[in-house]
Amino acid sequence: MLLLPVAIGAAGAWLGMLLAGTSTFVTGPFTVELAGRFGPGHTEIALPPLGRLTADTHLAPLRLKATLRDVDVPRLTEVIRTSTPNEVVAQVERDATRAILPFAVRLVAVALLGALALGVLAFRTGWRRVGVATLTAFLTVSGSELLAWSTFRPAAFLSPRFSGTLAFAPDLIGPVESATDRINQFRGELRRVIDGTARVFARIQSMPLDADEIRVLHVSDIHLSPLGLEFAREVAEAFDVDFVIDTGDLTSFGTEAEDLIVSYVPQFRRPYVFVRGNHDSPSLQAAMRRVENAIVLDGASTTIQGIIVFGLGDPLFTPNPETAPDEAEVTRLFALTGERIAFALDLLPSPPDILAVHNDRIAARAVGRVPLVIAGHDHVQSARESAGTLLLRVGTTGGAGATVFTQEGGIPLSAQVLRFSASDPVKLVAYDVIEQSPESGSLTVERHLVAEEFGDLEPTPSPSDSASGPEPNTTSPSG
Repeated sequence: MLLLPVAIGAAGAWLGMLLAGTSTFVTGPFTVELAGRFGPGHTEIALPPLGRLTADTHLAPLRLKATLRDVDVPRLTEVIRTSTPNEVVAQVERDATRAILPFAVRLVAVALLGALALGVLAFRTGWRRVGVATLTAFLTVSGSELLAWSTFRPAAFLSPRFSGTLAFAPDLIGPVESATDRINQFRGELRRVIDGTARVFARIQSMPLDADEIRVLHVSDIHLSPLGLEFAREVAEAFDVDFVIDTGDLTSFGTEAEDLIVSYVPQFRRPYVFVRGNHDSPSLQAAMRRVENAIVLDGASTTIQGIIVFGLGDPLFTPNPETAPDEAEVTRLFALTGERIAFALDLLPSPPDILAVHNDRIAARAVGRVPLVIAGHDHVQSARESAGTLLLRVGTTGGAGATVFTQEGGIPLSAQVLRFSASDPVKLVAYDVIEQSPESGSLTVERHLVAEEFGDLEPTPSPSDSASGPEPNTTSPSG
């Protein structure tokens, strides 16, 4: 029976790669360790202590990892001073290419040794079964390597997942627009990673973000959390956003004492667009209007950096769930509010680039008429496209406020950075989802390319202008 030798061979290959499936090479001022393991078809670039980038690059069941083990900072500084980025990239590319073949051979060799050792241990002198185990290891590992090579997509690093320190995230994941121009060029992607890494380690001025890119920070459901406000401010600074949109529930209980939270808004030092949520009182909205850098939208639009934003406050004020109206009344009120939005859009000279609301149930009549609807309320990140409209919900930037530490692991603090091209007309190119654990402080950034995931956002209104609308909320109207 061959099933057991095959299993032994696969296990031996895995064990061999685990114990000895690493290889180290030096390229210029960098010392890099390569590793291969069975697993999802991911490639990970680890840059301790900055963080790591992960992308779904190939189809083979082989997880590849390149770890920066050492940096000769004086030599790096000299290289940056005397060489162009292209020359540095060319050197790394040459050295990496020379290292790949020996690394691939090493993986196969250690897999064979692992399978042979485990086969002898299991079958002793049953050489036929030992041979089957060894052959299984060879075919599995070498076949995975060939499949990884043939299906490898460097362009996957245009939409990576980043985990690490917030301050380094913008440099390491890079701008969107310039990367899109070289989507199929491995050298371009390699240059972006090396350039960001080199600049961080050399402690020189950070890599400038794309000048043709407009960045908008989307936050929601802060719920009186100073931790959430500080997280939002740090994201705004690190990603150098042009302005902020807050889609509501800045407060939790609707009391006048909570209005003091607006004193945090000037610390953002950039325009702060606010749309009232169902936990925000009219007095809070009035207090926000008096903040110098705040722009309150409640049935009105504003234009910042060429981006038109229309916003409308939530029709409900339900800080106490026990006093919330029943679902039939909520549905009726949301329908009326949707009519108000449709009427307001008819009066605008051109459709807004962003429709900002707290609960996107009121935006059903805008689907097919605007390219982007942003909202919060659910405390869960989601994205879907309908009739050419992208509906983005952000998680809770405040980690659900006072309950931030009550759930196991903590509710992640969540925000989005929306990235628009500055061309005419303005167009959403990508968005980054940023999440940070309130307990461990670990941070992740995940890039989403709009054209790749949803196609071109070209709103196509139905005859009734109603389309399918947002999906129902999974939380109660009190949010």
